[in-house]
Amino acid sequence: MADAMAAMGQTPAAPPGKPADPTVYAAGGGRKFAFSFVFLLLLPFFVSLPPMLFWRISQGHWQGTFGLAVLAVAFAFIMFLIVIELMHSLMARIELGDKAVKLTLPAGRGPTPMVRYKTREIPYSDIKAIETRREIYGGSVAPVLLKGARLVLKDDTPVKLGYVSEADSDPSFPYPDIAHQIAERAGIPVTDMGNVRRSAQKKFLGLKTALIAEPEGTVEEAQIAELNASHRRWVMRLILLLVGLVAVGIALDIIFPPSSGLPPALTSLKSLIIGRAGSAQAPLSGARASQLTCSFIGSRRRPK
Repeated sequence: MADAMAAMGQTPAAPPGKPADPTVYAAGGGRKFAFSFVFLLLLPFFVSLPPMLFWRISQGHWQGTFGLAVLAVAFAFIMFLIVIELMHSLMARIELGDKAVKLTLPAGRGPTPMVRYKTREIPYSDIKAIETRREIYGGSVAPVLLKGARLVLKDDTPVKLGYVSEADSDPSFPYPDIAHQIAERAGIPVTDMGNVRRSAQKKFLGLKTALIAEPEGTVEEAQIAELNASHRRWVMRLILLLVGLVAVGIALDIIFPPSSGLPPALTSLKSLIIGRAGSAQAPLSGARASQLTCSFIGSRRRPK
């Protein structure tokens, strides 16, 4: 019971005279099992794609190879995201003790957890400031709003805690709440740095400023509600579009079952048209021509 409460960021009550157990934030067993199961389930299919592509290219089978290559690229991107989330579920951990905070967090940049992780223990006395801010990515079409938190040590070294999406907060790692708990233990206030528009290309791809036209800067609080509403609208449109495409695909499969050629209705129509055209253009055989000639001559000699 104590372990379950600690995993959700709750500190169990300590007996009198005994120091309280540290507050631990970590992924639960359900999340670890889910990502591990999905990864192991998709791994055999992913591993089989490179041999399939190599065999088709080496044998000169180009029909459908381009589509398979596109599928392999999309599959690789999905597997990369699954690996990132799996590593974060297995390794990420924040332990709030009485005198220090112990962090095992991604060492890479960006809101998305990277594969490299670093463990460090920071005494509360070494923390100079704790900052939170909202970072906005994208334009008015489909903006993404992330709430981030970081520590600033007395030697001005920044230590990133992490980010959570305002549309879907992570209950296992509520970084803004963790920042407030660290501030309470360290005896310092939490500084809100406001709303900042950031460029995803510069942050994640490392591109130069001259190559990016997307502006950066502060965003007024009045625009946040409008951006959130725009994000919800575009997400719902995308969901409806995907649901519609799936419904159309299922309907076509029911109406026209898969076959080697055209759907059954179109195949019958094609056979009927080709059959009539062929019979109209085909030359008469010798026997058929003689029979028609005799019938014509007989009709001419028949008395009235």
